[in-house]
Formats: sequence, structure tokens, C-alpha cells
Amino acid sequence: MLDREEIVTEYLMAWNTNDVPRLMRLLHPQASWYDAFWAETCSGPDLSAYIQDMFDIEKYWYKPDDELIHTPNGVVMRYAAFYRTDTAGAEPVFKGAEILSLSDGLIMTISDFYCDPSRDDLVEIASFAERQHAHANVAPLGLSARTSGRIKRRLSELKTEMTVFLDPSLTVAQLSNHVGCSVMHLFHVLEEEMEISFLQFALECRARYASTLLTDKANRDVGLDQIAHQAGFETTSELRNAFRITFGMSAKDYVKKFAK
Repeated sequence: MLDREEIVTEYLMAWNTNDVPRLMRLLHPQASWYDAFWAETCSGPDLSAYIQDMFDIEKYWYKPDDELIHTPNGVVMRYAAFYRTDTAGAEPVFKGAEILSLSDGLIMTISDFYCDPSRDDLVEIASFAERQHAHANVAPLGLSARTSGRIKRRLSELKTEMTVFLDPSLTVAQLSNHVGCSVMHLFHVLEEEMEISFLQFALECRARYASTLLTDKANRDVGLDQIAHQAGFETTSELRNAFRITFGMSAKDYVKKFAK
């Protein structure tokens, strides 16, 4: 069984090499992660996906910034974070604290604080850190709030770029590749957080693009069927329905109201 210092060393090695299996071997089957910045927690079967999600966007490596503080239930580590390009660890980007509680030689809880508290403050923080695991928001499907926000920002960018939606055969798997996330996480963000289905989202994007084509006087003599094709709709009827849902009016009425 590893002692506390060995657990911390192995934990940092697994983290800095983005090795999920190695990290999971250090965790108790009932382990829980708490992120103080996002005020969210994750545990159970979703935890490995949550950690992998963090590794996928990880820009830093970490090293202890002070001696470990031993607590009745575990250990507290102050750390400094460095960009991966700063292999010498010359300029820390930020500092924080990791509070680990242990059970049977395994990590039971991890509480991550993005701050630079004093040693006295760390002892006080450690005394209530474990309680936060029961009160924070649960990260669904291992999806962190940070990654959820990134997915939404990328979807917003794609709505502006538009080209991805012009393919009428676009699938949710293809969109997830453009976004840079799993299909499962894309479905969750769309349906649970944005409250829209993949198909509705794609049709709305196409309708907005078609609206720019229809109101451009250069397209005054272009037929609606051709506009529908250019915007990625399979049929003119699909365009008409999308206009009513997106804008609350027909394509014809939209042109009358907004044509240049």
C-alpha cells in the first residue's frame, strides 16, 4: 500500500501524463471529484469520462509548490501550474490547492481549488472541503461546465460559419467532430441545456442562412427551390417549415418584410 507522499507523487505523474487508467487505479470505487471554481462534482461511472474530458483540453502540467500538509483524513497539496511548453517550470500560470481524502490506501475525494491560499487557510479549507461534494452541482455524463461552455461557443461559431450545415446529409457524429466533442456530450448540450434537437438546430441554422440569400437583391430572380438547395435543405417544403418555426412567418412574408 502506498503512503501519502507516494500517492501524491503517483497522482501528479498520472495527471501530468494525462493517463486516465493510471489515475483511476489510485481512486476508491466510490471516489468523488469536486471543482471549486465551477462548483460541480462528479463521481461513479461518469468520473473517468469527466477526467478524460479535462485531459482533452488540458494546457498545463503541475508540481508541488510547498511541503504537503497532513490532515486527519488525507493530505493537502499546494501546486503551481505551468504551460506545457514551459518544461523547465520557469513561470507559473496560476497556483492552486488539491485536497485529497484517503480510505484504505486509495483516494476517496479530490477537492480542487483554483486559488493560492496560505498554509493556515488550507487547513481551514480542508476541514469543509469534503462536505462540498454533497452540495455542488453534479456534472452529468462526466460533462464539466467548462467543456459545456466550450461546446456552446463552438456551436455558435459554426452557426456563423454556416458551411458545415449546408450538407443536407450532415449527421450528429459529423457535427460532433466539427465541435470537437463526443456525440453523447453534444446530445446533452443540445437537448438538455439548449433544449433543441440536433435536427431542429441544423434546420434553424439553414433557415438563417437561407434568409440572407432570400433578402439579397442579387438573388431576386432565384427560385425558392434553388435557395433551399443552396442552404442545405432537401426540399422546398422543409425550408418553408423551418422558416415558420425559426421566424414565425413564411419565407414569402419574410422577404416582403426584410428584402433589401
